[in-house]
Amino acid sequence: MAKPTTVSAAKLLILIGDGATPEVFAAPCGLTSRGINFSKETNDTQVPDCADPDAPQWVERVTTALSGTVSGSGVLAQEALATWRTFFFSTESRNCRIRIDGGTGWGHWEGKFLCTTFNVTGENGEKVGVEIELQNDGEITWVAAT
Repeated sequence: MAKPTTVSAAKLLILIGDGATPEVFAAPCGLTSRGINFSKETNDTQVPDCADPDAPQWVERVTTALSGTVSGSGVLAQEALATWRTFFFSTESRNCRIRIDGGTGWGHWEGKFLCTTFNVTGENGEKVGVEIELQNDGEITWVAAT
């Protein structure tokens, strides 16, 4: 068996663009858990067997929409508070990159996102925490590392 090439979870980064020209992307400090989830909406149609109308019908599906959700949680770093607060309260989407910083063969997803969740939590005896969620606003593309 050949050993797979893997990367530390710390190398999965959520980078937010600053809107400048040229645009600079930075990962807000404090997130210890990060992820991106893709989903597909479909329409289902039951297709009968013309040779045997009594046979169970197979379901065929047509893709109608694609979407992506980015999530993160961790400690609320004071240095990142303004970034998350501004992003959430803005009605404008921002350019973001979700990068797997593992060298050749990896890369990043890129697209416009809205910050749809910004939760600040706290429990006695622990640090203040943060949970964020970003929803795509249009197409998400993959850019391979060079």
